[in-house]
Amino acid sequence: MSYLICEECGKYYELNEGKNSFSYAKCECGGKLNYSSTLNGSKKNYITSNDQKITCSTCGVVNSENSDICSGCGRELITASKKSPNVSISILGVAVGFGFLIIAIVLSVLAIFGTNIPQKAEDIPQNFLIAFGILAMCVAIISGLISSYIGGSINFKNGIINGGLVGVILGIMVGITSGSLAFFGVIAIFGSLSVVGGIFGTLLKRKKL
Repeated sequence: MSYLICEECGKYYELNEGKNSFSYAKCECGGKLNYSSTLNGSKKNYITSNDQKITCSTCGVVNSENSDICSGCGRELITASKKSPNVSISILGVAVGFGFLIIAIVLSVLAIFGTNIPQKAEDIPQNFLIAFGILAMCVAIISGLISSYIGGSINFKNGIINGGLVGVILGIMVGITSGSLAFFGVIAIFGSLSVVGGIFGTLLKRKKL
């Protein structure tokens, strides 16, 4: 029996078929692995050559088969089952993100205009319009972030979809209630902003792993 022993954490990898049965350059902790025919007193956790492990193609760190993100460099681990990831839409994430969007917009309108809400766009003072526009942009980004994060998106495609759906749903609702083509503009603007939020949400989720 032979082993690969990490010089940093002491974890050892059991080689059942000799030195060539493992081709790992680094341990899960990022430490260098040294070949040895004995354990030399190392009693820490071990991984056998029969265990399913994923080696990061970027940095060479060995990761658990259930890992989605490399513990060494933080990049997404691509396996045979992940080469064509399925799109995963989180109903809970989108619902919470959209709920936050609506509540935040209503509160923003009340905070800026109070109870004297103008009935026409031309009645809105320019400085108030600018303030509301900035608030709406921030709210859209945060809504997309919430949707992506709560939806558990660690894949950027899923993060973009879950985040972007918040803006798309808002645009559809505007079109239904107003009966106009304004929803195309709302979808384009709020959809793009919530997509940005979805990307941020995915980044935050990946950092937590």
